[in-house]
Amino acid sequence: MKRLSLLLVCVAVQTLSAQENRLILSDGRPVFASGMNLAWIHFGRDLTDFDEPEFTRALQEVSAAGGNTIRWWLHVNGSTSPRFDDGRVSGLNPSEIPSLRRALDLAREHGIVLIPVLWSFDMLQEQAGVDLTRNRRLVEDPDYTRAYLEKALVPLVRAVKGHPALLCWEICNEPEGMTEEFGWTPRRTTMAHVQRFHNLIAGAIRREDPAAQITTGCWNMRVMTDIPPFRNHYSDAELIAAGGDSLGTLDYYQVHFYPRWFDEDTSPFHHPADYWALDKPILIGEFQAKGLVDLGEGYRPKTTMTTEEAYLYAIRNGYAGCLAWTWTGHDGHGGVPEAADGMGILKALYPDAIMIRSD
Repeated sequence: MKRLSLLLVCVAVQTLSAQENRLILSDGRPVFASGMNLAWIHFGRDLTDFDEPEFTRALQEVSAAGGNTIRWWLHVNGSTSPRFDDGRVSGLNPSEIPSLRRALDLAREHGIVLIPVLWSFDMLQEQAGVDLTRNRRLVEDPDYTRAYLEKALVPLVRAVKGHPALLCWEICNEPEGMTEEFGWTPRRTTMAHVQRFHNLIAGAIRREDPAAQITTGCWNMRVMTDIPPFRNHYSDAELIAAGGDSLGTLDYYQVHFYPRWFDEDTSPFHHPADYWALDKPILIGEFQAKGLVDLGEGYRPKTTMTTEEAYLYAIRNGYAGCLAWTWTGHDGHGGVPEAADGMGILKALYPDAIMIRSD
């Protein structure tokens, strides 16, 4: 941690009281989610082919760096998880529930909480093992969605509900990517279908586990704020209107930000959380671990920001968490070495906001 000792000399250790802009642990304590994405060990197969040594290494490295949260992808594109029969979800593979339980137990041992991510826009990407027609039907046809809820999702939630290492469920990674309005996948659906999909999934989770917390990973702030000219597609009213389930709402908003695509107009690192005029905590679920800098593919905001500065900005400006992309460091955005300073300074300056274990 290059600058940690200097900062500790200049700034006294601080603690945070319980605030409305925090995520909530299973024991009711507020927490700032400081950590990384684990996307992925084996793409689309982390439940069906659970790699315990690598998963444990990720937990150890994030914990040693000072982090407390890992965002971990599960079904992803439906290529191996869950199981399908005649185009409908028919159940889970035998390894999936044991794998999730083991992952949560390991996370608990290392003082880490998990955000399991159910799906991704990769549902409508042309990838190995992906049935685009089947996946589109899963999103668009409520009968097919309900088969997934009954046969796969509810059993998964039932098996791990109340686990102290389960922070919240995430419905989908950047679902806007598979929509006609905003997306980039070769096959697309509509935001209306995505909204209904979210409503039905959130409602099913909450019926099985009323204490569960739920989010989804938006690709940009423009789809989750009503500041003109944008529109919040994930408000309670929007989701309930789309699917009709009064319980099908989110507990937290989540935004991703990459400066190669967007400037400061929609940057959570250039506006405090209250600027977006939202009614729920906002988690920064993805940003490049190397910080807000030009990685050689364009940089749009007017000001740069180191990784350490990004983590500090998030906690000091009302956000609920900050998760760097990604532990594997596979795509040029950085990994644990680049994110460690940020996680470390938060643990040093805000220990009460970062601590997971209360025993």
